[in-house]
Amino acid sequence: MIKKNLLIIVPARSGSKSIKNKNMYKILRKPLINHTFESSYLINEKSKIIHCSTNSKKIQKLAKKYKINSDPLRPKKYARDFSRDLEFVNHTLSIYRKKNICFKYGLILRPTNPIRSKKSLNRSFKMFKNNKTAFSMKSIYPSKKTPFKTWIKKGKLLKPVVLIKNIHESFNSPRQKLPHTFDQTGTYEYFKINYKYKLNSVSGNKIMYYEISRNESLDIDNLKDLKNFKEFI
Repeated sequence: MIKKNLLIIVPARSGSKSIKNKNMYKILRKPLINHTFESSYLINEKSKIIHCSTNSKKIQKLAKKYKINSDPLRPKKYARDFSRDLEFVNHTLSIYRKKNICFKYGLILRPTNPIRSKKSLNRSFKMFKNNKTAFSMKSIYPSKKTPFKTWIKKGKLLKPVVLIKNIHESFNSPRQKLPHTFDQTGTYEYFKINYKYKLNSVSGNKIMYYEISRNESLDIDNLKDLKNFKEFI
């Protein structure tokens, strides 16, 4: 058995409906996914393998230019609109199981977040490795709107998404009195593999966080995000 410290997965499913060929859309003079391919080489870990999990031959061809493995293509059943991360993670692990390769840690780098600094990438990885109890780490950024003032429809009535026990009618409370919340981003997502060949979760029940910069939080998922990105950069 060959043991590696880190498996970096770049998930790049084709068939985006928000922006056609989103991963190939040019941002800052290069395809969106290229930024993430380049970021994957910034982490200071010699014992690593970078894998692009894709169902697209065009993306596969581009990955090869960066000497990033993407064989075999991700099966259609793991590349649907509602497919979960766990599916492509376990599919990737199965690829390397056949090669008798296993990993201690995993890292998902999503193409929709094109900006990552070398310092931030390595600092977050070091923090995660040094924590002995957490199963995973998510990158976060302060929420623009508080979730404590959001609702779901229940028949013809409204029901608050969440209530704070110690605050009467927290949905009517001034925002300043409500807890600060954070959005998870696709910038970094670390998880422990511990040399297993199949996982039941990529998050676990103990999740640590790494708060990122405004630039690193910029996510391109739809046309509005694309416009905001161009205006900000």
